[in-house]
Formats: sequence, C-alpha cells, structure tokens
Amino acid sequence: MKKFLFTLIVFIIIISLFPLASSARTGYVSDMLFLTFRQGPGNSYAVEKTLISNTQVLILEEKNGFYKVELESKEVGWVDKDFIIFTLPKTLMINKLEKENKNLSNKITELQSSFGELRDKLSSMEQNDSQTKEKLEMSLKTALEEKNKTTNMLSNTREKYDTLTRQSKNIQKIVIENKVLKEQTQTLSGELEIIKEKRKNLFKTGMIKWFLTGSGVLLLGWIIGQSVSSRKQHSSSLLG
Repeated sequence: MKKFLFTLIVFIIIISLFPLASSARTGYVSDMLFLTFRQGPGNSYAVEKTLISNTQVLILEEKNGFYKVELESKEVGWVDKDFIIFTLPKTLMINKLEKENKNLSNKITELQSSFGELRDKLSSMEQNDSQTKEKLEMSLKTALEEKNKTTNMLSNTREKYDTLTRQSKNIQKIVIENKVLKEQTQTLSGELEIIKEKRKNLFKTGMIKWFLTGSGVLLLGWIIGQSVSSRKQHSSSLLG
C-alpha cells in the first residue's frame, strides 16, 4: 500500500511539472544585432551582457514586451522580444548548407575516384571473363547513377545557398531600418512629452497673467471711483 501511494505521489509531481517544461520555446537573436541581456523586463534594468546574432535562447516567460530567457550557459535574464525569432537564422542555415556542399563535393570526388578505378579494371579484364565484366559494368552503372544523383543534390543545395545569401542581405537591411525607426519613434515620443509639458506650463502662466490683469483692472476702477467720489464730496462742501 505504501509503495502504491509513493508511486502515485511521484506520478502527480511529474504530471504537475510537465506543463512547465513543455511551455518553453527555443528562439534566436535576430540578424545583424547586439542584443542587451538585462536583469529585468525593461530598459531601466541593468545590462548583464550583450548577445550576438544567432545566439540560441530558451524562452521561459514574457512580460512588458520582454522575454525571460535561459542561455546555453544556464544564465537567466531578459531581452527585448522584438529581436527574437523562432526560425533557424539564415546565417546558421547558410553554414549548414556550406557543410552540405563540402560533404557533397567530397563525395563526388570519392565517386569520381571509384569511377576511374572501375573503368580501369573494366578495360583490363579479358574478354572471356564475362561474369566479372558484368559485375563491374553494374558497379560502374551504379557509381554513375550515384554520381549524377549527388551532382543534382549539390546543384540544388548551391541554389538554396545562393537564394538564402540574397535573402539574408535583405533581412539584415530590414532589421537595421526597423531598429533605426524604433529609436526615432522613442526620440519623437520623448519630444512629444516635453512639448505637452511646455503647453501645460504655458497654459498655467497664461491663466495667471489673465487673473492678474483682471485684478489690476478692478483695482484701478475702484481707485478711480474713490477719487471721483472724493471730488464730489469736496465740491459739495464748498458750495454749502
């Protein structure tokens, strides 16, 4: 009974932890960028380090437009979510294709060598050794087919490589333009707040000026009224 309860508790713990583990996503720092790695979800938090393009990160949480991420070094921090992508970066894809190109080229070289050896063996065989000759011809045919297949694969891979290289240049340009636009937007937002504050202060200053002007007019009118009243009283006293 105790063993059953222990197994049940372990099972419940594993089930409860599973959604947390499955919620994490793998992302990459976008092209042509040095991304700040901060202590918290905002630009006011201290910068721990900068991450270069194509750095792989594990997304743990999202808050205030920032991702909480874990690096391969197990460091945990926050980065701007606008500069994280979830597709394999073009640079990494290009590197992968370059390795494939190299491997395919090496394979073609090996096949060409094997093809030459088989051709030499075939030419040196005697006419009466038909069985061996047939085997060699089959091997030669297979080698030729493999060579053609590999050559086609290499051609397709090089085409993909050229296409990705062109796309990568365009993407890098767009990323830089987006970063500049974002900085300009932030600058304009700051200037707009300053203008709003100045307008508010000017409004307050204008109200004060109008209040003082009105008070001055009333005071002047009161003084003139008192003066006129005093003159009338003085004139009346003289006539009496």
